[in-house]
Amino acid sequence: MASDAPKIYSLAKVTAALRAIPGDRIVDAMAEGFVAYSSGRVSVPPPQTLGQPPLASFVGHPDAQACIKSAYENGGDVFVTKVASGGGGSNSGLVMVFSQRTFRPEAILLDEGLLTEVRTAAAGALAARLFAPPELRQIGLLGGGVQAKFQLQMLAAVTPCRRVKAWARTLGKVESLAKELAAEGWQIEVVASAEKACSEAGLILTTTPSREPLVQASWVQGRPVLITAIGADSVGKQELDPALVAAADLVVVDSREQCVERGELQHAVKAGLKSAASVVELGEWLADDKRRTGARPRLVVFDSTGVAVQDVKIAQLVLNALQPKSSM
Repeated sequence: MASDAPKIYSLAKVTAALRAIPGDRIVDAMAEGFVAYSSGRVSVPPPQTLGQPPLASFVGHPDAQACIKSAYENGGDVFVTKVASGGGGSNSGLVMVFSQRTFRPEAILLDEGLLTEVRTAAAGALAARLFAPPELRQIGLLGGGVQAKFQLQMLAAVTPCRRVKAWARTLGKVESLAKELAAEGWQIEVVASAEKACSEAGLILTTTPSREPLVQASWVQGRPVLITAIGADSVGKQELDPALVAAADLVVVDSREQCVERGELQHAVKAGLKSAASVVELGEWLADDKRRTGARPRLVVFDSTGVAVQDVKIAQLVLNALQPKSSM
């Protein structure tokens, strides 16, 4: 029996490896993962969410949660389990990589939730690459936490637009974000309401833990808009008016099954405004040349709940950077 211990990589090493990977390569890897997922070439069990209803809250913070997700590419070399937890502005977590052949752990990435933040933001950037207005001039941002920051940073790989109107319930968070990202060329105007953040935006990013609608259908009429909804990733969470989801010319989901259960789609389906059959998975869209080359829809909603194949892909990228000879 093999006795080699798994290689353990610190946050510093994981961060250094990520910095060596171009943003567009991370976005491309997410695209590959979504296509594999939608074509049935990836095995993904249901995710676990701790600290959120119907389970009891964590004692550390009322908005805190832990997500446990696992996946593997069928016929691949490894399987991956990720634990990402956090709340109140604090993140933690790790990614564990096991061999499909020996079943032993090969690597542990002590990423403190970093890889989850990056792969989530990369999915948002992929959606922007595919569905945002070609001449994007204004971005609307709801939320001022860690994911809000990563969403903007990853967008730099797919659009030159740097003008943002941002709002959060705690305005100090977006004020701090604006100062931090100014050095990277972002021009972030802090505004007093969610509606002002959304006005005139061709791309709206929602990154909050909200359990009630923040964005209304009437705010996005009459212009091409992509809404990338990140915050609803467990049962009961909600950032969009169900009527807005119903009014969209196209609703794209990362996972049809997950979004019906825990994404924005859960509310539109429960209200009888949308059906699972009426939406398209991101991987399905990418694999369909006719869809990709057809007329661009005016109002698009991307419902992102986070699929474990993303964790597989980001782990592969990082381990390949850490272990150049790895055949993972």
